[in-house]
Amino acid sequence: MAIMLLAAYLRLSNLELTEFKLDEAHVCSKAAEFLASGRPPLVGIGSSVGAANPPLFIYLTAIPVSLSKNPAVIAGFIALFNVGAVLGCYLLAREHFGEKAALIATLLFAVSPWAVFYSRKIWAQDLLPPFVGLFFAAVFSTIVKRKPRQLILVFLWLACLIQLHLSALALIPLVASLLLVFRSRISLAPLLVGLLVFGLIFTPYIYYDATHGWTNLRTFIEVSRGPAAFDLKSAQYATQIIAGQGYHALAGASFEEFLAEIVGFTWLNAIQTWLFLGGSAFLAWQALKGWYCGRKEGVSDEVAKSTILLSWLLLPVLFYVRHTTPVHPHYFILLYPVQFIIIGVFVVRMLDWINSLANSLKPSPLVRFLAGRILPISLVVLILGLVLWQVHLTEAFYSFVDRNDTSGGHGLPVKYYLQATKSLKRLTEGAQVLILSEGDVPAWHETPAIFDFLLQPEMNPRFINYQEALVFPRADALYLLAPGDNPAISVLDDYAQEIINERISLRGGPGAFRFYRSDAGSLASIKASLAGGDTPAALDNGVDILGYDVGGEVSPGGDLRLALYWTVRAVPDAGYHFFNHLIDDEGQRWGQKDGPGYPAGQWRQGDVIVSWFDIPIAPDAPAGEYWVLTGMYTYLEGVRASVLDERGQPASDVLRLGPIAAQRSGNQ
Repeated sequence: MAIMLLAAYLRLSNLELTEFKLDEAHVCSKAAEFLASGRPPLVGIGSSVGAANPPLFIYLTAIPVSLSKNPAVIAGFIALFNVGAVLGCYLLAREHFGEKAALIATLLFAVSPWAVFYSRKIWAQDLLPPFVGLFFAAVFSTIVKRKPRQLILVFLWLACLIQLHLSALALIPLVASLLLVFRSRISLAPLLVGLLVFGLIFTPYIYYDATHGWTNLRTFIEVSRGPAAFDLKSAQYATQIIAGQGYHALAGASFEEFLAEIVGFTWLNAIQTWLFLGGSAFLAWQALKGWYCGRKEGVSDEVAKSTILLSWLLLPVLFYVRHTTPVHPHYFILLYPVQFIIIGVFVVRMLDWINSLANSLKPSPLVRFLAGRILPISLVVLILGLVLWQVHLTEAFYSFVDRNDTSGGHGLPVKYYLQATKSLKRLTEGAQVLILSEGDVPAWHETPAIFDFLLQPEMNPRFINYQEALVFPRADALYLLAPGDNPAISVLDDYAQEIINERISLRGGPGAFRFYRSDAGSLASIKASLAGGDTPAALDNGVDILGYDVGGEVSPGGDLRLALYWTVRAVPDAGYHFFNHLIDDEGQRWGQKDGPGYPAGQWRQGDVIVSWFDIPIAPDAPAGEYWVLTGMYTYLEGVRASVLDERGQPASDVLRLGPIAAQRSGNQ
């Protein structure tokens, strides 16, 4: 009970510090869509190899999403499953390897920093351990306890594991090998039923693929035919995720600061690794000896147990020795908790050997005392030392994540997104909500994907890539400006009002979520500031160019930053891009930058938009005066929009901006 409480505490505490990124947001959005529409998805989100994942994780995620859209609650659902996986480790190990080995294995599994990290995130592979426990419980029951009907469950749980994450494909050779080696213990009828169950579970996925040109199958074939690499990264990662080895990498750019904060007991990671390697060697020797001795009369159940454990450990590792795509540590979550069971079995056997040695040593009471008391106590102290160290490492890490930038490692804790969402809902007061961040498409970009899930269906925010554009709608607007350096800040400061007391500072650093308000008066201010110039021009696609600014490094080899101010008079049917050509007095082009400015599918009538284009200037461009030829064309057809004259008639397809003086860089 104490071990289970410890496992629950480590997995269920500080869930607001869990990371919530693009994949997690997509999974939650698909689960919410499933609940809203009532139509079960046939596939899940895309995998790293390009094929779609099966949909089981979407179905399971829909359970907590139906209760709450708080990602901390959803992560807690997954964490609760993994608390169950710790209990499953105890039950499995106790049944087949004894109480002492089970307690040691369960304790080490409960506190392993990597096991904790891989148990509390909205990630499909984080749900593997509880299903791995069910899978191997069925394997042991089929082979060791000779319950042939359990083979049906073997295939059921195998299908679920592959549905959750494609790394579980590594278990197919394991099942095939065990069925072959222990074929005398296998019955044909359960095998056929199990294969049928396996196929039925994949029916939706296969149906989708068959009706979509077998796109997933063709992707798998293409990936398998790619250039192959042979290495031992699989063995490295399988060993790394046992204790706290490499855990500092989760601190990203701040890993040195994290290492400076934690207690200097990293050498304990190596001790646990050596216990694991020693246990693996002992198990291999025991299995080989058992198979050799039982080659005539058959192997014993004890040898069968050792063989299953070794297969559980080795075959997934060997499966990824040759790989055509990069191998990652999370591929080996499916090993949990075999590493800890191996350590538990090994420690108990060492204790038994030490006790046996002490009883057999007659001449020296001192030696008997050392062997019978001191060494066992030392092993117990070592195990407790490992536990205390790993609990400290996990606690120190989540405290660090809450106070420091971990870019490149652990993502921004979800609590900051929740705070920003709460502020948006409180401040909106009927205004349009515009979210400025890196990217503007929830399907592709992280921040839009996160807020699209958190705000829908209560709000329908507009997403704007703050590196490319800023939009002032005709109605009142509430802006959420995500952290990052971008040109939108200076324009917002000029034409909108920041709500200073709502600023959400991130982890005590300079980065922050900032809120701004604007109203119809902002449009008038922008237009008034641009009045009097000779730039205003109307295009026949419903766009009016209001004015422009230039900045950046206006010199050969530099980038000219062009800011175009424009408004939507009428929303066109087609999609449009801007073209911007930098030319000299003779019309020779020295730079070009095309782009949407702001995606036409998101335009609304009355919008005033600022779009930025960084035009690279050729290194050999001469000094002097330049002009920018700008205009718009349909994308992808390339048909240019016409510039209208005073009578509303087409006069040209280009607007000439300038002159712009370019200087020689440096002392040239």
